[in-house]
Amino acid sequence: MNASNDNRAVSALFRVFGGAGETKISADARECSESRGMHLGEYRALSVLMPLTLLVAIAGPLTSRLGTGTGWLLAFPATFLALNVLPFAMACKSQAWQWWISSVACFLWAVWQRHASGAAGLLACVWIGIGIMNFIASFVLAWQATMRWSGLPGIIWRILVFIVLHATAILLGCHFGWPWGVACAALVAAVICWAILNPGCQWLGPVYRTIGGGEILITIDDGPDPHDTPILLDLLDKHGTRAIFFMIGEKVRAHPALAREVIRRGHEIGNHTLTHPQASFWCAGPWRTRHEIGACQQIIADITGKRPRLFRAPVGHRNLFTHPIASALGLEIMAWNRRGYDAVEKDPRKVLARILPDLGQGDIVLLHEATPIAAEVLAAVLDKAEVEIS
Repeated sequence: MNASNDNRAVSALFRVFGGAGETKISADARECSESRGMHLGEYRALSVLMPLTLLVAIAGPLTSRLGTGTGWLLAFPATFLALNVLPFAMACKSQAWQWWISSVACFLWAVWQRHASGAAGLLACVWIGIGIMNFIASFVLAWQATMRWSGLPGIIWRILVFIVLHATAILLGCHFGWPWGVACAALVAAVICWAILNPGCQWLGPVYRTIGGGEILITIDDGPDPHDTPILLDLLDKHGTRAIFFMIGEKVRAHPALAREVIRRGHEIGNHTLTHPQASFWCAGPWRTRHEIGACQQIIADITGKRPRLFRAPVGHRNLFTHPIASALGLEIMAWNRRGYDAVEKDPRKVLARILPDLGQGDIVLLHEATPIAAEVLAAVLDKAEVEIS
């Protein structure tokens, strides 16, 4: 499964903005087994920029003393010699450290040469731009790390961030006037709402949106249902497919035999809260969130003998405290990237028109039981999945 992108780049810039890419690592066996490796795009960029920067840095003093022609003529062999000597002089334990130290040195040179003209000034601007983007990327990585804090530390941190952001809006309003304060508060609210109401958003913590490999994962929410669950299980058996059923705690308690049957047939049960409060879970506080997730977790474990490892919020709308509480309970959060709104749409053709086009390997499909069209939609998705995988 794919929750977030870690492309193993040396720099924060390429880890955040570089995309998945390929990894460039040394051929040395120890390096292959122990180092982070490098993002291939990062390797190519640094392989061009660093020698070019070194050439310009060496050519500068040579041309000022010996003249332009002689200086540049000597700069090329001098740069070649420096490129071969510097790795030994730095004595770095890995290729990654060598590139990182060289990048810092190039950035410091750029700051020193920021007012220069010609090639030196142009390269200085490039390296300063890279440095600024690296700073932004480092902030993003630091934010992602704090969003992985679980339990009480994660809850306290999120409350503090919430308070600081709104306090900043108030201070801006007091200092620059109320329009600035209102605008800042509106921006804060928009960012928080997007992070909460967008099921696949990673801003508040990691969320599985796709899976690795050549499979299509079918997930079925809102069960168990006395009418639909047996029919859906038979359809899945007919196609030899395993699914994840995200179940509501109260329904599991009301229909324990169905939950156990899902496990017996080789499927997985995920946590879908105790009561499925779809209208209010997005704004729930830490104590209510803990109750909804924790109580459902306990009911499923008691009845089936298996503790869920995955959680899905009602309608996919997490709140500020979902991630630290779910993590403390041993849960990871799963969203989807294919849905047909079958919980509200009663025409199966419209539902399938949203799911089936471009359905491919690695997709996570969201379906629901306890709907009039559950069996028809699942059958069509299973038929399509067989074609895509075969």
